[in-house]
Amino acid sequence: MHPTTFLSCLYGELRGYRRLRIRRRVGAGERLSREALAALSEALFQAHVQLSIARFPFYADAVARHRGALPKPGAPVQPEELPVWTRRDQRAFFEQQSRPADSFYVHQTSGSTGLPVRFHITRESWEWRNAVTDRAYTWAGAEEGRRSVYLWAAEQKRPPLSQRIKHGVHLVLQRRWYYDAFQAMTDAERAALCRLIDRVRPESIVGYTGMLVDVARYVRDHPGALRHRPRTMVSAAEGLQSGQRELLEAHLVREVYLGYGSREFMSVGMECARHAGYHINTDMVRVEVVDDDGRALPPGETGRIVVTDLRNAATPFIRYEIGDTGAMAPDEPCGCGKPFPRLLSVDGRLQDVVHTPEGGMVNGLYLTYTMRQFDWIEGYQVVQPSRARITVRLLTPEALTPERIAPVTALLRKKLGETIAIDYERADSLERRATGKVALVISSIRSE
Repeated sequence: MHPTTFLSCLYGELRGYRRLRIRRRVGAGERLSREALAALSEALFQAHVQLSIARFPFYADAVARHRGALPKPGAPVQPEELPVWTRRDQRAFFEQQSRPADSFYVHQTSGSTGLPVRFHITRESWEWRNAVTDRAYTWAGAEEGRRSVYLWAAEQKRPPLSQRIKHGVHLVLQRRWYYDAFQAMTDAERAALCRLIDRVRPESIVGYTGMLVDVARYVRDHPGALRHRPRTMVSAAEGLQSGQRELLEAHLVREVYLGYGSREFMSVGMECARHAGYHINTDMVRVEVVDDDGRALPPGETGRIVVTDLRNAATPFIRYEIGDTGAMAPDEPCGCGKPFPRLLSVDGRLQDVVHTPEGGMVNGLYLTYTMRQFDWIEGYQVVQPSRARITVRLLTPEALTPERIAPVTALLRKKLGETIAIDYERADSLERRATGKVALVISSIRSE
């Protein structure tokens, strides 16, 4: 455990968060046998299902409709006996849910699938999420206390001074430097990021894959732009397209680690040094790959990924459809020796960018930070036929009016600029990729 983490854990114990105890349990989970870890995960799953049925009538009704009747208290339940929980289910559940007494805070997804959701999490879940994420990042040498640069989403609303000071102290202790991923990544911003990396000399870079691939192209095309090459990179929010790992490792970092997660759960899985799939954090989440009827598929066969949160008692994320497709790896040990099962592959995590008329690029995730501020927007998608114009498709129960779209336009122009033409279209549905996931950006522009 890094000294910074140990100090944080002592603080968390003093505040009653059980942080040190949870960190020790997370560390112990990596030392379990595969059989003991599987038994632990199964016990947590059964307990969470029974608790959610007893605690949430809305979820109990969904289970009863799916299987014909509720299971008897204490009786084991097979996953296929439970419904797949969708984003629409979660939105409907949250609307009727009173805030639970153990809710630590309300979180919201970025809406990268075009349908954002809100949910409660407990303090214990928050501690588990951070501990498990740090454990996974340790495999890539990017845990807190290691010098790291993050190409990450900056807050678009200025927080209070006290919160900014607290956050700044945390970053100093964690030895993390942040660079706003929601800038228009022109050559000037790419060069500025390279200068930050050279100045900080981080051991690792963590960030959105598409933007870091763009920076690697810049370094390739501008010899001398980057002098320091970090040892590792941890990807976030996006997968890798063919040839991108090679590009990153040739020009930006020495080794790329793929992480898989979401706002609903934080870290779901992470590559080890063997790079043979994502080790699933099964002491916190359970992952299945299922067909259209919710039945488990054999290893190697591509299907819908559903995730169960085993540590968050405030929301019934049970067999929750995360919006991706993927395949499970064979049920056999990994050469690295870790006991965690693996996802062999994940599809559908490729975020597009919006191009500006001036030649810059804005991460498509900025759209999610913009749209989630308007509760009348139920879904969205951007179509970009050229650098000079975009069309924003909106799912909304009410008609689009100039008064409604004016603040949306104002926020988009903060990053896309004043010269781009922005059209709006009220849509009944949004275009999906072949994987079934809603495309956030449909662009006719390709990066070289």
